[in-house]
Amino acid sequence: MDPQLWERIKHCKTLPAIPSLPLQVLKLCRDEQADSKKIAEVISKDPTFVAKLLNVANSGFYGGARHQVTTISQGVTLLGMNAIATLAFCFSLYRDLRKKGTGQFDHARYWRRSILSSLAARVLGKWTPVLHKEECFLGALLQDIGMLVLSETLAEHYKNVYDEAGQDHGLLERLEQHQWGADHSAVGAWLAETWELPEILQHIIRGSHDPDRVQPSDDDRPAIQCVALSGRLADIWFYANTEKALEKALMDAVELSQAYFNFQPQEMLAILQEMNEGLPEISNFFEANIGSPEEGRNILALAQQLLATSIAGGIAQTAMTS
Repeated sequence: MDPQLWERIKHCKTLPAIPSLPLQVLKLCRDEQADSKKIAEVISKDPTFVAKLLNVANSGFYGGARHQVTTISQGVTLLGMNAIATLAFCFSLYRDLRKKGTGQFDHARYWRRSILSSLAARVLGKWTPVLHKEECFLGALLQDIGMLVLSETLAEHYKNVYDEAGQDHGLLERLEQHQWGADHSAVGAWLAETWELPEILQHIIRGSHDPDRVQPSDDDRPAIQCVALSGRLADIWFYANTEKALEKALMDAVELSQAYFNFQPQEMLAILQEMNEGLPEISNFFEANIGSPEEGRNILALAQQLLATSIAGGIAQTAMTS
């Protein structure tokens, strides 16, 4: 990274700060003496989050509970401390940080892609051999947090780079590398380390563009690949303003899913369908407009058509070479 930029980042007084509630929850989760009662006590101090949590705990998207969850203690017991802590962290972080953005950077656009990525990671957790499902959900939400750091540090300069990249997240990464010798995944990993987040989250953020940038354990690698793929899946919704843009995002996701998890096009379509089903609940949880049902149906229909063409092409190619 450009040494001058590094110094500007470290001395920027408006960098994103970890909110109080998720910090308390994070510390409790690291405390071997902490129990569900302590977690519930901390979370219960935030009535808004309590309502959100109970709604999610009883939803089909988050697995649902066999019995109606009516208290935080029940939620912690039935869903587990890690799941509750992750939800608390995500909700509080989003609620606080979205209010603190300065300058002309498009924060609504930033958060829309981040939330779509967290939705994708949540769905992928059911389809992949991921041991750290909650870390994937949180890591996907945080994978681009370095963009907020750069937007606060560089203001108009970063906005211009962001605008130049337009609907190409890969181009944004390349422009950042060209300008400053580092991209937002590296900057985000630094922030995660500054916040003292678990190492797995630091690895997830650093490897969100290219999992080979980190050298995790065999157990952690699927989580990093899952989040890298989640961003490509988010782009299918995020860049669906034209058929050409959607096709590029879809083919990129299919290629990456085959490389990481050997997914077939039919499996990719099923994953996209699950994402579409989860859109209303995750939109409600974050109180964010990330796509209408009609948009989702149109995207699915076009994706199904494109994947059918891809499948037919693959069958024809196999017949020609056999």
